[in-house]
Amino acid sequence: MDDFERDQLLTQATSAHQMGDLQQAEADYRALWADKQDDNLSYLLGTLLLQKGDAEQAIDFLAPIAARHLNSADLQNNLGVAYQMVGNPQQALLAFQAAVRADKSYPQVYHNLGKLLVESRDFSNAEACYRQAVQLMPDDTQCRDEWVQVLIQLEKWEDVVRELELMLQRDPDNTTLRTNIVFALAKLHRYPEAIEHCNRILSIDPNSVKTLSNLSYLQEHCGQIEQAVASARKAFELAPQSAEIANNLGIAHRSAHQIEAAISSFEKAIELNPDFSLARFNLGSTQLLAEQYPAGWEHYEARQDLMEIRPELKDIPIWQGENIAGRKLLITCDQGFGDAIQFCRFLPRIRQASQAEIILQSPPELQELFSHSSYHGEQLADQIISETDNLPNPDYHFPMTSAGKLFQLTIQEIGVDEPYLQAPACQDKQDNVEKVEVEQDRKTVALCWRGNPNQAQDHVRTMSLEALKKLAELESIRWVSLQIDANSEELSQWPTEIEDWGSRLKSFAETAKALERIDLLVTVDTAMAHLAGAMQRPVWTMLAHTPDWRWHLDRNDSPWYSSMKLFRQQSWGDWDSVVEQIRSELNQ
Repeated sequence: MDDFERDQLLTQATSAHQMGDLQQAEADYRALWADKQDDNLSYLLGTLLLQKGDAEQAIDFLAPIAARHLNSADLQNNLGVAYQMVGNPQQALLAFQAAVRADKSYPQVYHNLGKLLVESRDFSNAEACYRQAVQLMPDDTQCRDEWVQVLIQLEKWEDVVRELELMLQRDPDNTTLRTNIVFALAKLHRYPEAIEHCNRILSIDPNSVKTLSNLSYLQEHCGQIEQAVASARKAFELAPQSAEIANNLGIAHRSAHQIEAAISSFEKAIELNPDFSLARFNLGSTQLLAEQYPAGWEHYEARQDLMEIRPELKDIPIWQGENIAGRKLLITCDQGFGDAIQFCRFLPRIRQASQAEIILQSPPELQELFSHSSYHGEQLADQIISETDNLPNPDYHFPMTSAGKLFQLTIQEIGVDEPYLQAPACQDKQDNVEKVEVEQDRKTVALCWRGNPNQAQDHVRTMSLEALKKLAELESIRWVSLQIDANSEELSQWPTEIEDWGSRLKSFAETAKALERIDLLVTVDTAMAHLAGAMQRPVWTMLAHTPDWRWHLDRNDSPWYSSMKLFRQQSWGDWDSVVEQIRSELNQ
């Protein structure tokens, strides 16, 4: 074949390739290849084979010439795609990196490299690649959508909302985009905006069950309780066989204090899906909220299905309440700090029932406090270790919060007759609390107004210091902040003097020492409230309209803590009425 014939055949082959006739193009390329091999032909044939999905043959043609053409970004990128298709991520990564070095403005390689990094779950570096790809290809909807999915994995919710809104400008009736924005806005607690998007979706699709369910959730979080019930009820009418929707209806009813309806909805959800652990947990916690002890404990155990068991515990049998004298029983704190403080009162009863050596595995923050505490003169456990310590070869383990079900506790059995947690004695002259002076002429009232922001219901249980400032009008009170994360700017909002003790507190043991030096703690529902109650220090706990189950719905005392008084919102978000109640009580 002379040069003229080769040129004609190459022109014919590339034309067929461009027109999508891959069969004819491949035949022509192979004829040329049989006559004379060159790098350009290897590239064309390798690229065609890649388009056909024959990645292994594509590599045979592309790999040999890639080493000779390091400045060809397109060649290196195609080779990377081929390696990725045959499941060789290491070689694919090297090829894509070579493509970036060849041309830092080549958009496809950033897109492909982002996909590869997602496959290896390297979301952080994948996000950087997608960000660059979108910058270079702003109109590529698929690339932007994939970037958004990576941003979701990284929980960069502000970026998610921004990018979805840009996409929505081009396609305002895209209900999928709006649903994704609803999810991101909910993560940012921007509920009113999310509700607007739900309403827009419903204007397009009035019977969207998913949107009605989302709307109920958002309305409940905004305090639009009646609307939340109505939205969830409509969703369930449209999807009466959906256990998830029945569960959501139960949550809305519970927030409306419609307890019987809530329990009925959760039971319906379980009937529709007997393996629905979340509905069982919701049923149990609602029964406990309604003071239905011990019935609620049974379903409350479903919480364990919602938590991943720690690997080191998987091969250790769970204690079932039998006598295991001479064995080692590991007690785990299976929920938060407040739960650990609340339920450690049952450790002596567990010891008595098991006759075992009790090893309490404590969160590190609570270890010192637990180690220095006793009930009726008896240490809480034979050994107290940190969750970061190696396990001492226990024979059994038991989640401490399961004591309710194990002992079938009634509401009359949960109280204690003396403090079961005590502050360690101050021994170090540099102790953060020891230098705090106790005044005799004024009552010392400590304030705590904010909980852990990562807690699921923190948006309803937390308030601001500014919301409490009416209390500052009361005379002859020494105000103290026990808020550990308060800053000077925040504390400056208090109209009178307020002492910052919270910044000195580095552990629960030090917090316990501080509680011994005050006359009263006024706090929202946090671990601080549990600690004061366990020490039987005077504590007034401010509660949301629908509080956690352990505070129940109507009483102003706590069967768990004899030194605690409860102050409740009269309606959703109404902290003003709570503060006024406390102001009136303090004034007396």
